[in-house]
Amino acid sequence: MKKASDVLIGRDKKEKRKNIRRSYLFQNMNKGVLTNADMKQKKYIVFYSVLVLIIIICELIVLVPSVWMILMGFKDSSELYQTPVTFFPKEINLSKLWKLWKQMNFIKYYINTFIMAIGAVAVDIVVCGFAGYVLSRLKPKGSGIIFKICFWLMILPGTGRLVPLYKMFINFPIGHVNMMNTYLPIWIMTGSAVFDIILFKTTFDNISNSLIEASKIDGASNIRIFFQIIIPLGMPVLITQGIFTFNYQFGSFFWPMLLIKDQSKMVLGLQIYKLKDSSMSMDFRMLAMLFSILPQLLVFALFQKYIMGGVNIGGVKG
Repeated sequence: MKKASDVLIGRDKKEKRKNIRRSYLFQNMNKGVLTNADMKQKKYIVFYSVLVLIIIICELIVLVPSVWMILMGFKDSSELYQTPVTFFPKEINLSKLWKLWKQMNFIKYYINTFIMAIGAVAVDIVVCGFAGYVLSRLKPKGSGIIFKICFWLMILPGTGRLVPLYKMFINFPIGHVNMMNTYLPIWIMTGSAVFDIILFKTTFDNISNSLIEASKIDGASNIRIFFQIIIPLGMPVLITQGIFTFNYQFGSFFWPMLLIKDQSKMVLGLQIYKLKDSSMSMDFRMLAMLFSILPQLLVFALFQKYIMGGVNIGGVKG
């Protein structure tokens, strides 16, 4: 028979080991909604575990179809339709990538898509950035009303603007220019992104006035202040938003489908969509979709510190 003191000591040791494991698992939870003190209670541990489980399920829902698509591309045609269905291919034949690359002439479509996406990024940063600078620093008469209108415009559904925009692009009011088979409509819509204007405006509000006032004393114009002071200090937000704009426009499909009919200006997404009417086998179609997402994956991998990191804008004192 164990003594009562031995039983109590054993319980204390078990409790200490549990607390050590909990402190190890949740040692960095000091700045979130749940802290280290909360995680000592079972109800919060259960709540946290449920949240983690939901996140894992959501990640699987997003990742599994993409992984399945890539693995299907490396299967043989006979293996695609066999039963029972297998998740992994019997062998991975990398030569199929080179064969598809030569067959579809991806270089041309990559160049067209990069021109459209990079142009949209440049317009977004310059036009929306300067609009945010005007609302943040210059503050002309009526800027407060304009800022409120920007918020109201975000509420309007995008589907309600499709027909008016399309009619405007095929017969632009200024000069009656037809913008079909050009990337100008994509760039115009990017330059009028209300959310980006609000984002840049709130970012520029945090920049110290001392720098701008000192620049004005030195005789700098508003345009020079914008490019030499505002943009360098707001670079973290500008880079992050530029990456999001690039990824969005690189995968854009709807507006290019409506506006671009010229094969020489066709973007990657449209060309892959046309494969549905081709005689290309399903495995090569899946690999073609892999080529369409590779640039976005590379951009995220190279610039993930700007996407995942916070914005830190400095100022001066005195």
